[in-house]
Amino acid sequence: MDYEVPEEFDFFERGFGLSLEHDPDEALFSYIYRYENGQDLIFTHSPFSGNSVSVKLVTGKAEIFYLYLEGVASIAFQAWEQDKIIRIYFSYESTKELRVSYIFRSLSFITRSSSPDFS
Repeated sequence: MDYEVPEEFDFFERGFGLSLEHDPDEALFSYIYRYENGQDLIFTHSPFSGNSVSVKLVTGKAEIFYLYLEGVASIAFQAWEQDKIIRIYFSYESTKELRVSYIFRSLSFITRSSSPDFS
């Protein structure tokens, strides 16, 4: 891979499992975090398609939120007290980082330090 990423075991250790989208033969590495309220957070990264990452929040069969970005430079787990996040750094100047909260005290789900250029 052209970017740094935690080992699969690191995802399992933090309560993630493999999602149905996980397909190492196609270089799709996808993990699911299940919440008690029935929602699922699905985090996927791939060295193909421009070193991409996607994040979606699903409840039942309804997709509540979906984000796809390319240019991943590194992926890391971080924590502050009870808040736990996946932090993604990008190689593009327009998008510096993305934070995905998977365990949180507040209602924030995803924050981004700058907006990507969709032109």
